[in-house]
Amino acid sequence: MEAGESISFEEIEKGFRDAALRGGNIIFTQFLSGIKDTAPICPNCAVPMKNLGIRSKNIVSLLGEGNISRTYFGCKCGNHNLPKDELLDIANTSFTPGVRRIVSQLAACDSFERSSITLEEVCGIYICSKDTERISEAAGAAIEAEKAMQIEKIFSMSETRHPAQPSIPIMYIEYDGTGIPVLNREVAGRKGKQEDGAAKTREVKLGCVFTQTAVNDEGEPIRDKDSTTYFGAIETSDSFSRRLYMEAVNRGINLAEKVAVIGDGAKWIWNLAYDNFPGATQIIDIYHAKERLYEFIKDRFLDEDTRASMKKELFNLLEEGDIQKLTAEMDRFTCCSPEEQENLEREINYFKDNATRMQYADFKKQGLFVGSGVIEAGCKNVIGKRLKQSGMHWSVRGANAIIALRCAILSRNFDLLLARACLKT
Repeated sequence: MEAGESISFEEIEKGFRDAALRGGNIIFTQFLSGIKDTAPICPNCAVPMKNLGIRSKNIVSLLGEGNISRTYFGCKCGNHNLPKDELLDIANTSFTPGVRRIVSQLAACDSFERSSITLEEVCGIYICSKDTERISEAAGAAIEAEKAMQIEKIFSMSETRHPAQPSIPIMYIEYDGTGIPVLNREVAGRKGKQEDGAAKTREVKLGCVFTQTAVNDEGEPIRDKDSTTYFGAIETSDSFSRRLYMEAVNRGINLAEKVAVIGDGAKWIWNLAYDNFPGATQIIDIYHAKERLYEFIKDRFLDEDTRASMKKELFNLLEEGDIQKLTAEMDRFTCCSPEEQENLEREINYFKDNATRMQYADFKKQGLFVGSGVIEAGCKNVIGKRLKQSGMHWSVRGANAIIALRCAILSRNFDLLLARACLKT
């Protein structure tokens, strides 16, 4: 620094941080190198392996890049082992568990490139965007593998037992689908909504579970704080059904006094509800029902005043759950063509077929939620914010890994799932 040259306080901070990291890194790598290696037993010969000397390895830790030494063991049968790599969880990687954890958390929230930049700015560690992608996808795949094992465990048990714990007054289960942009190879041969009939997206099936124990002074339901957990993937309905059931069981559905499934009018939602939760109260999201009803009104009335009066009348019937009178009022309209008549009947049948799921006045008396706002927000926050950014196109494998990460982080069980997954690898 030249005499009289100014330097910012931030630069001073960074200088001291870098110096502290360099010093800490020297001590850290010396400590790791000093850990004694014990000769492993050869799995084939059942005898201690022979010490073949010291091997060095470059690692990237939370303190920066460094070099450690470890003992290399071998056996006459050809087996080789570096037990320190297994001990430190750096076998087949140069990145320490702490680095992999932070990289995965960053990449679950932002693009791989920006995550790489953030890591360097905040921690003083440079990891290229490609390595950031590999690390985070490996972590997501490990969590997804742990979830798959949980699914198999649930379905292999004749009866699910839970340790003694309080009952759950009301458990809610919501799930929906949302499309994400994918690589061309992931939609080859699939029908889509493009003009040429091609597809550009794949559907992520996303679900959530949350609980309710109270209502407010107005009798409106209150979602229990931090009770919401998320799950999902790009997968078939059958696979998602197993995932859905596993998550509900893990959340203690067998302890729930009442279970409610809330969703839109898609048939697959209710098919899974019947299959997995036959005794649950099924509720069509009231806002979705109102949207369908208003589209019906708009198609038949051009005058704004008439639309407003019909909206008030029919919405009141819907909110009261008087679907019989509502559909009778809708049935009064005449159509000019067979096509219009077919559309009218389709709209009326939608409300008739879902009448038991639209008893909103009764649901509110029970203190139940009647909207699927939690999963609607989840589709935006869990999926949209990360996987629908401009210019992104995903492989199914990569997308599912990031979805697994985001669900785990937003469900507040990332560390637990990752620890379980790592213990089994």
